[in-house]
Amino acid sequence: MTEPDASAVSPLPVASESPFTPVPAPVIPPAPRDALPLLVTALLALLALALTHRADGTPGLNILLIAAALTASVVAALRARQTRLRPAALALLGLGLACALGLSVRGGDLMNFLNLLGLLVAFGLGSAYLHFPGLSRLSVAEVLVAGIVSAGRGLSGFPTSLGRVPWSRFRGGAVQRQQGGRVLIGLLFTLPVLLVFGALLGAADERFGHLLSRLFTWDIGDLPTLLFQFGFWLFLLGGPVYAALLARRAMPELGSVSSPPQLGLIELGMPLLSLSLLFSAYLAVQASSFFGNGLAPGLTYAGAVQRGFGELTAVAALTLVLLLLLHALLRRELRTGLAYRSISAAVLLPLALLIVSAYQKLSLYVSAYGLSEIRVLGAVFLAWVSVSLLAFAFLGWLGRLERFAYFSLISGLSLIAGLNLVNPGRLIASVNVGRSLQQNADGRSGQQASFYHLLSLGADAVPVIAANLSHLTGPQASANASLSDSFPPTPQHARQLLRERFATGAPDWRSWNLARARARTLVLALGN
Repeated sequence: MTEPDASAVSPLPVASESPFTPVPAPVIPPAPRDALPLLVTALLALLALALTHRADGTPGLNILLIAAALTASVVAALRARQTRLRPAALALLGLGLACALGLSVRGGDLMNFLNLLGLLVAFGLGSAYLHFPGLSRLSVAEVLVAGIVSAGRGLSGFPTSLGRVPWSRFRGGAVQRQQGGRVLIGLLFTLPVLLVFGALLGAADERFGHLLSRLFTWDIGDLPTLLFQFGFWLFLLGGPVYAALLARRAMPELGSVSSPPQLGLIELGMPLLSLSLLFSAYLAVQASSFFGNGLAPGLTYAGAVQRGFGELTAVAALTLVLLLLLHALLRRELRTGLAYRSISAAVLLPLALLIVSAYQKLSLYVSAYGLSEIRVLGAVFLAWVSVSLLAFAFLGWLGRLERFAYFSLISGLSLIAGLNLVNPGRLIASVNVGRSLQQNADGRSGQQASFYHLLSLGADAVPVIAANLSHLTGPQASANASLSDSFPPTPQHARQLLRERFATGAPDWRSWNLARARARTLVLALGN
């Protein structure tokens, strides 16, 4: 029997790779199920509730302890899983802890706002990329998207962690190694039951309420506030815990986005060179007054700054945005060329002189009207923009502009942390009081330092107020003077206002703050 010819055997049909064959979607791993994130969130929320409930409402040591506990818990959990931690994210968390430390050191509204902002930004992004790569190479747009996603996780993190708990493991018939987890879950359910029914029964019978009060202070009127605060901390802390321990990616896939049009040097060089000429023309006009350090006839100091510093700060910030946008639109092969670098330098060099002019105008205004929180904030913002412009020039020259967003973020958080060392409240008070004393010594008339304005700066300004109380007060002022009065208070009324602000009630260690503790000591030493 002869073997059949191989050529005569019909081959099996092979599927041809047609260009219209759909590409299979990438396989997304199933959502992990773990009770640890919910347990960590609940314990942290209980800690936060214990450190903030019935406190005096001002941030202090309690926020630092909560931030440290959050950092330690997620880092310990990831190390227990033998997960590699990313240095870029750890640097952000470190700066966030520095901002939390600032809340327990500084006592002014400005620094409280900046430290809280830095703390939220650092922990929102740092926790999301704690074990995911790519943070240091995010673009500016991706950093903004990541910030929005982090804010959204503040609402969805805790419910998602609750839904990812493997509840089936805690049903009957579980093995012995699951008993500990079952007990912990039982405790989480037991606590709200005891809180609600204990408060109701304690309010229904005085004797039973007195019995319970030996362990806890049960107050049915305080129960809604207690539950609201506990829920607030569950959601606020659940976001970073979910991002660090349970999320499958740092931020969700945004889908395929069509690449922006790639333009050349002619299209993008024309606006940049025109902007460089515009900056040069402005500097030529300002040269006669040494970068704006003189005043045109009929123009006041306030008018000069209002028409100078604010606008020049906006020019610097918008120029940075424009440079980043045009860099993204430029063809990739042209971004490291000498022509593009020369055009960028033609914009950045005169812009540097404009920034010097802006600080000259601010110095002029401070010498005439003193320092304030809004002026300090403007100066810090312009400093951040200036550092970002330097980073754009340096990284762009090296061809590593993909690291710009992370460097700008780190520099902004570092400025906030460093501002705690500068102590803006005391700086403002010292500048204004020193300027007022110098005017009196020279026999010049001018705007004097106001006790009420210095008092509004918070505890940071109290050492300067206490040392110069005789200069800030007057012999004749109404005892009913308010913070809006233009006349200085009497020494007795000034000491009364200081006691009401910084020395009333017993201090609570949970909201302890270094500036407020020092202010309390100084105010009590002033006497009546």
